[in-house]
Amino acid sequence: PDLLEPSRFYPDSLPDLLNGDFLRGLEPPGMCWTEAAVGCPVRIATGGPWADPYVRDLQTVPLPKLESVWLHKLDEFIDFLVDLSAGQVPIVQPLFRGPIDMMAAAVGHEEMCVCFLEQRNPAHRFLLACTDVFIDAAKRRLSRTPLFQGGYLSSYGIWAPGPVVRTQLDNATLISPEFYVEHVLPCDRKVFEAFEHTILHVHSGCLHIADHLVGEPALDVIQVSIDHPGGPLAADVMPILAAIVKEKPLIVTGPVSESELVELQSLEPEGRLCLQVEVVAEEQAEAAPSKEEEFHGDD
Repeated sequence: PDLLEPSRFYPDSLPDLLNGDFLRGLEPPGMCWTEAAVGCPVRIATGGPWADPYVRDLQTVPLPKLESVWLHKLDEFIDFLVDLSAGQVPIVQPLFRGPIDMMAAAVGHEEMCVCFLEQRNPAHRFLLACTDVFIDAAKRRLSRTPLFQGGYLSSYGIWAPGPVVRTQLDNATLISPEFYVEHVLPCDRKVFEAFEHTILHVHSGCLHIADHLVGEPALDVIQVSIDHPGGPLAADVMPILAAIVKEKPLIVTGPVSESELVELQSLEPEGRLCLQVEVVAEEQAEAAPSKEEEFHGDD
């Protein structure tokens, strides 16, 4: 963290407040803050930064706790942006990966799944500790972030009339719905209930757990990133998206074809829908590579 100087990350001029239908703010860079906060080494590499695993044995490793050196660096970025913005644009939460992603980063992805089968109690304690670190880090960030017009801006350019926190569970792609409900959902629920407004980021490959997410009363918004080419396309998950938007506000991001866009737009009468998509040619839809959204920090 001592290598990061906030002033080197930003231009001298402020961004325009309006960006089409959305608002634009200032946010710290996506430096794997929550993974670093539980002890993961962070490195800069192509497509990164990335967090590296450090846990070898859940039986002996100390439980995660806030790493003050990284959180103090995040404080520096937030304080710098508050001064830079001078109240003209809002300060946005940086990428905070959620509890299951924090644990997967610390332990290893396959290793995490095995740990829940072979070391259930230590695995649960570790995941719960990651949850507490996430909540503490998010509250700490909010405490240093001034209100903007009486509320806060989400990382999707949508204003909320109170504290808003984005979490995620990319590693739900590795687990069954039953596994998610038993091991992970209680921790996600703890995050949902800790904040006034919560947004959950998932990928189109994670929607096998959608039925359980829409039933969570404290979860306010579900955001789905359409994956190309590795995950299901929008057309493949359209029935699930239609079911989600009937129960929860839905944000859809990522590349879609023109015909998929028409289908997505047809969901608008069913509920509250936000589309932040990139339209690609029909013949490119199945072959298009993933376009990483630096703004949202998707994996």
